[in-house]
Amino acid sequence: MDPDRGREAHGAERSSIPRRGAPLELRRSRAKAERLVADMGGTAALPRRNGELVFEAPWESQAFGMAIALYEQGHYDWEEFRGRLISEIGDWERSEEDEREVWDYYRHWLASFEALVKDRGLLSEQEIEERTSEFVSGARNDDHHH
Repeated sequence: MDPDRGREAHGAERSSIPRRGAPLELRRSRAKAERLVADMGGTAALPRRNGELVFEAPWESQAFGMAIALYEQGHYDWEEFRGRLISEIGDWERSEEDEREVWDYYRHWLASFEALVKDRGLLSEQEIEERTSEFVSGARNDDHHH
């Protein structure tokens, strides 16, 4: 299955990996994250164009960033997340074609991340729903920190 099928080339966000001029610690952190995702092959491989990560909508890059941030803070092992993502994608692939939702890599990423966050006790289902509603309504934006 082609993860880019049906996606438009215009409007895609380029990777936000900091380049020269960013603080060294941030560059190192982002470089480590880039290595982690670069090692994700097969069905878990992230969508790329010309070697760069691409995000079709802001929520995709936010979901990506949250998963990386919680890993970097030591809340879970990256292989555990990767395994959940592969399993989530496998479930979709094994489902009946006429019953599946349209392919969307980051929906699988988000479902895997939410399940991991709940299983680890970092957030409850209700807290995830509340925060999702805040993002959708605009109440929680880039300037809002908790």
